[in-house]
Amino acid sequence: MNYRRSSEVVCREVGGESILVPIRNRVGDLESIFVLSPVASRIWSLLDAPTSAERIVDEICTEFEVERETAQADVNELLASLELASLVNKEPS
Repeated sequence: MNYRRSSEVVCREVGGESILVPIRNRVGDLESIFVLSPVASRIWSLLDAPTSAERIVDEICTEFEVERETAQADVNELLASLELASLVNKEPS
């Protein structure tokens, strides 16, 4: 299964942080803003095109010094949160 950013969200850099703002009925939903850590921000950038969770984990392990099990758990948790908030969509591989 691949994941991809929803078209109903904008990402802005503010004060060195990445902030996701969902768009509902053409208006920013300020009640549902996500502030991303540097790792989460990198994961978000990887979701520009359809990408598998496994590929994301591979990239995170390569770019950051983290054990695979930790990266896998963190990636799965973030993707689940983003999916629950309708910020990412699942696509067939």
